[in-house]
Amino acid sequence: MKKSMRECFCALCSTPRKLRYSRHLSSLHYFQILILTVSFMALTFSWLGWRGFMSLPMIWVLFEGIHKSLYRKDLKCPFCGFDPTWYKKDVKLAREKVEEFLRQNPGGPKFKKV
Repeated sequence: MKKSMRECFCALCSTPRKLRYSRHLSSLHYFQILILTVSFMALTFSWLGWRGFMSLPMIWVLFEGIHKSLYRKDLKCPFCGFDPTWYKKDVKLAREKVEEFLRQNPGGPKFKKV
């Protein structure tokens, strides 16, 4: 992977991982939000006037939502199916999801039953 934000290990299978997305927006993202808002205002100024600036929160929420969903998708281990966000919410459900992933992908890592 070319641009990794963070290098870590999977908590379950100890495979080295490189995460492409960070948890929060960077300063570049905020700059892009500002440029997109100003462009939207310039395009709709004759119709909306200064009220076009109210597109800023909507664009910000859109950026946050897309970025968080990409981060969550990147967080799941492609080798064993472990997802720390599910583990944080419900341990039993996370275990079921990992077992289901391993049944669907038999070439994955082998774990001992405890």
